[in-house]
Amino acid sequence: MFAAVVAIVRADVTALAPTVKPAVAEADLAPLLVVLHGNNETATERGEKWREAVERRGWKLLALDCPRELGCNDDGEWYVWNGSSHWIFERVRELARKDRIDPARVYLAGWSGGATYIGKRMSEWPRVFAAVVLHGGGVPPRTERCPDRILPAYFLVGDENPAHGAAKRLRAYMEECNQPVRWDLLPGANHAQEDAALTPVKADEILRWLASQQRVDAWS
Repeated sequence: MFAAVVAIVRADVTALAPTVKPAVAEADLAPLLVVLHGNNETATERGEKWREAVERRGWKLLALDCPRELGCNDDGEWYVWNGSSHWIFERVRELARKDRIDPARVYLAGWSGGATYIGKRMSEWPRVFAAVVLHGGGVPPRTERCPDRILPAYFLVGDENPAHGAAKRLRAYMEECNQPVRWDLLPGANHAQEDAALTPVKADEILRWLASQQRVDAWS
């Protein structure tokens, strides 16, 4: 079995900021955020970084552990495992069979090694996801093949991360593929400061951006 944190949440009337209101009524289909952790942490820990903003908007959250039963190492390094994206697609479909998920508003976010795994398989994610978030990581795929659908990408990155050059190359790949990019640079930020930058307010800002990205040919 895979390990995951799933938060099934209701719309909350308490706003994170004056302009933030619940995004969906309880009876409606809800957006879903799928989260991939970094090295040496768990889905539970990384999911907590997003939980407050997700709950306030009435979204749903699926945070996945790198699957050790399929060969992921003890450090939980998604990019070293580099297993099939179909494993993630199936976790999304399993949840969608049990809950009211909007297939036009399913998003993927990765931190550090999770972000690097997303980058390595960038052309595959449009099969399910409407947009992706690269936080403190990312590397371009080895293939030059572009995503076959629009796949907007939000980067939250610091230029003092030693791997920042790889994130810049991933941005260049996305731009060469004519994909929309939101480049949220943290000047002078190292890796730990990249992590600290994902406050509840920043998480809500990213969710607001994601909410504007919807698929017109949603999977079913």
